Amino acid sequence: MEAGVEVYYARISSGYAFDEEGRRRWNTPIGQQRTWRKMVSRHMSGGDWVSGYDLPGVGWTILFSGTGAAIHSTYWHNDFGTPRSRGCINVRPEDGKWLFRWSRPIVPYRPGDVTIQGHTGTRVIVRE
Repeated sequence: MEAGVEVYYARISSGYAFDEEGRRRWNTPIGQQRTWRKMVSRHMSGGDWVSGYDLPGVGWTILFSGTGAAIHSTYWHNDFGTPRSRGCINVRPEDGKWLFRWSRPIVPYRPGDVTIQGHTGTRVIVRE
């Protein structure tokens, strides 16, 4: 959105799961935050031996929470509109590139990684 006008639309896959007691985990952080780090490409891994993941070359990564939640392109599924992540917001590669180039901070292809302090990044609002 720019000045209240939608400038781009993309279907996403957010993240959540429920444990045995019905409590949420791996939740995409709800609320308003700011982008604070952007990387042209990033290796992402985590979890354990049973439910772990190891994803090299995750493109157009835009971090917006202190817990590591990000908007990023996704090459391992095409099921947008369905929760599929552990907390990040998955988008198609072409959507990720558009969002990466539109949002702040500006990142040159070299070095391809910028971190900022303060509240100058693009506002991200996640709603349930």
